[in-house]
Amino acid sequence: MQKIFIIVLVLISCTITSKAQFKKINALFLGNSYTYVNNLPQLIKDIALASGDTLVFDSNCLGGYTFHNHFTDVTSLSKINSQAWDHVVLQAQSQEPSFDPTQVEIETLPFAIKLDSIIKHNNSCTETIFYETWGRKYGDASNCASYPPVCTYLGMQDRLKSSYKLFSDSTHATMSPAGEAFRKSIALNPSLELYNADQSHPSIEGSYLTACVFYEVLFHKSVLTNTFTAGISATNTAFLQQIAHDVVNDSLNTWNIGTYFPWAPFTSTIINSLNYQFTSASPALMNKWYFGDGTTNSSANPAHIYANSQSYIVSHVVTNGCNKDSVSIDLNTFLSGVEGINSSDIISIYPNPTSSSINVLANNSIYSYKIFNLFGKLLLSGKASGSIELVGLANGMYYIEVQLNNKIHTLKFIKQ
Repeated sequence: MQKIFIIVLVLISCTITSKAQFKKINALFLGNSYTYVNNLPQLIKDIALASGDTLVFDSNCLGGYTFHNHFTDVTSLSKINSQAWDHVVLQAQSQEPSFDPTQVEIETLPFAIKLDSIIKHNNSCTETIFYETWGRKYGDASNCASYPPVCTYLGMQDRLKSSYKLFSDSTHATMSPAGEAFRKSIALNPSLELYNADQSHPSIEGSYLTACVFYEVLFHKSVLTNTFTAGISATNTAFLQQIAHDVVNDSLNTWNIGTYFPWAPFTSTIINSLNYQFTSASPALMNKWYFGDGTTNSSANPAHIYANSQSYIVSHVVTNGCNKDSVSIDLNTFLSGVEGINSSDIISIYPNPTSSSINVLANNSIYSYKIFNLFGKLLLSGKASGSIELVGLANGMYYIEVQLNNKIHTLKFIKQ
């Protein structure tokens, strides 16, 4: 009978450490008045500066512009090709994605795909981000008669979310859920006005909320306690920051945040004796395996035969040409024999990926655990001696801290 182990993943990422590094990124914004009203890119830059980060940006945002307009606009195309952007943000005309799904697939989706192709042709490592906007305060009166779902705010918002998710999934891009942040803010505090007088464009509060969402999406950092307020009251600032943080972090997989990054976790399957099969948890364009005995392999899922029974540090490095991830494990080949686990410090998790629970093999000891998402938000914690039910966790990537014998082991796993 085959046995599967994942053993001691060590020091994987800084995303859950208290001292996150300062970041500098550049981004191009292609949209319309929902971007230029209140100068959204500048608000994002100001929030970033307050956290020690830097956003260098450019934009081309003309009133009423659609994806089709940007695709045929010389200025937009020139700006895309002007440099190797870290991110290009695409915002559609505010009503167009809320139309009938068939109409959106015919008239809007093709140009979302074409713009993404131009972006990737300029620089294959640029991340396209689709800026999901919000439904009009009382729905779209001008299109209500011809398409009833947009007659109300919620109906229009549902269609916008669905279409922007379609754009993102079709291009393997990221979605910035500003519209969903509007939805949650309105539900929890309807008296906080996110719209200006036309009941369509954002107030400064609406733009600040959007900027908070973008800061988390672009920088992969928490906006909570950020000191930039844009002149908004302390109470409303804290509320809007919390809304943005919760919306982004509670559905990372939905917004494709991290979905298309390379991930290095793997399983080691004992074929027989000292013969192991290593299987990556996610695909990558390039793999590099270091087996700990001086040999390496560049296959996606290699097999390897060890000469002796002992402990080996096995490392897996994956890259897609733009991003890189690595994991190292302490592989004790005695685990294939009758000796079993002979070290109280050995920690393993399985299966990985998982669907509903994760097993922590810690020599039958009681351990403490904390589970974080990619942004370092604590989601689950407690004590256990075996499996942990992943109640309430959406599909996506997570970190688990396991504390045993005064040592903390940081591991990464995928729920799918």
